[in-house]
Amino acid sequence: MVDNVGDIIAESLNSGIDTVESSITWTLKTNLENLTLTGTTSINGTGNTLNNTLIGNTGNNTLNGGAGADTLIGGIGNDSYYVDNVADTIIENINEGTDSVSSTISYTLTANVENLTLTRIDAINGTGNSLNNSIAGNIAANILTGGAGNDILNGGAGADTLIGGIGNDSYYVDNVADTIIENINEGIDNVFSGVTYTLTTNLENLNLTGINAINGTGNSLNNSITGNIAANILTGGDGNDYLNGVTGADTLIGGIGNDSLYLGLNDNVVDNVNYAFGDGTDTIYQFVRGVGGDKLNFTGIANFDVRTLGTSTLVRVGDGIGGNTGFGTGQLLVTLSGTSGFTSANANINLFGGNFLFN
Repeated sequence: MVDNVGDIIAESLNSGIDTVESSITWTLKTNLENLTLTGTTSINGTGNTLNNTLIGNTGNNTLNGGAGADTLIGGIGNDSYYVDNVADTIIENINEGTDSVSSTISYTLTANVENLTLTRIDAINGTGNSLNNSIAGNIAANILTGGAGNDILNGGAGADTLIGGIGNDSYYVDNVADTIIENINEGIDNVFSGVTYTLTTNLENLNLTGINAINGTGNSLNNSITGNIAANILTGGDGNDYLNGVTGADTLIGGIGNDSLYLGLNDNVVDNVNYAFGDGTDTIYQFVRGVGGDKLNFTGIANFDVRTLGTSTLVRVGDGIGGNTGFGTGQLLVTLSGTSGFTSANANINLFGGNFLFN
């Protein structure tokens, strides 16, 4: 029984299987096999080169077995485990806190353990379980697999492969060589990227992070793509997409589908929206009219009818003839929600790409 940092335990080689019970943070000395932490205080236990069994108390414990094939049992509390041997075993029961593993080797989380961080500089891999896991890589190229649950995968600096599995997963990308693999019907997933990124198959949402002028591109799904504070080019692709430039002088391209485009509220910069014939019916929000305002650029269409409807403006395909009974009845291209008051003076200031008639 140990309760003072000055306590000394001496054990000779081949003198049996010994257990230390400690109410303080303790490291097993040579030839001692097992350590049990007692009490309720958050204390820590460290093994030696033998195959140790370390058992925590009801506090938040850190257990590090050392070089041997160790068994680590945290018990109740939010425990932290250190793994450095493929034969290390972690035992956690259900409802015993939120637990974390730091591993220098490839590791798969055992039942009832939530979080995994890969350490050192080796190209090792991490795999989750059925819980909502958070798995972080190291600076090398890692393969991170979430499994079931709503997982958070962050590969770190290397060229990583991230596989979320079933659940609504979140991926963090910081290397242009990072790869995300997601199968069909595996949840609604979010990518947070600090580099220019194109959503791969079966990924729904993209959020650009940091302060650099990077770009984001969607896929064939109904995507949500959000820019950062810099000047971004956001491209929806197919699907009915949501694009939000936030701040910065952004260019938004909805692509095919009926898209919702947000230019940024009171961002005081010139944003561009690019629309090509066949892109569907888009709704644009936070468009600023007038000199120094935003720009709506059309391609593939010759004539437009521009008509106010309440506080919004509708842009339709026109026939180039003003004042006729068919004015404003052509195919609806764009609704500028909350923006009205357009006149011929706005042509070549806010509206580009054809002949615009106003009513």
